Amino acid sequence: MARPQSQKSKQPKNAVSTANGAVTTPNANGSNKPVTQYQQSTFSGPMPPPSVLEGYERLVQGAAERILIMAESDAKHQQEIEFAALRAMESEVRRGQFFGFVIGLTALGASMLALAMGSPAVAGVIGGTTVIGLVSVFIVGRFVKPD
Repeated sequence: MARPQSQKSKQPKNAVSTANGAVTTPNANGSNKPVTQYQQSTFSGPMPPPSVLEGYERLVQGAAERILIMAESDAKHQQEIEFAALRAMESEVRRGQFFGFVIGLTALGASMLALAMGSPAVAGVIGGTTVIGLVSVFIVGRFVKPD
């Protein structure tokens, strides 16, 4: 059975095809040595290549549509997960800003109270360390890249 030119397999030079389709090549001593050819193909992602999809459809009627539905469902699920992660990250940032604001106001109040009670050194330490801490968190936090 002759193969179309586009599907002709690559055979070694001096290869001989036998009646059962096996391919052999002559050895140095003149005897024939069988040649084995292996082909492997891989793909990644939710969808197989069209030729593989056609093969599934030939085996099971409606398989291609089921695979398409499965891929669409998987993509939708992945988008929902990513959206939920973004919402959680936004909530975490807002919560951090709120608590930073509360800590800053509390420290400012404690610093004012210490100053009113006649302890400027304590007021300076409380106010200064709080401001330095909060400023460093906000400035350094902008430049640290998540893993």
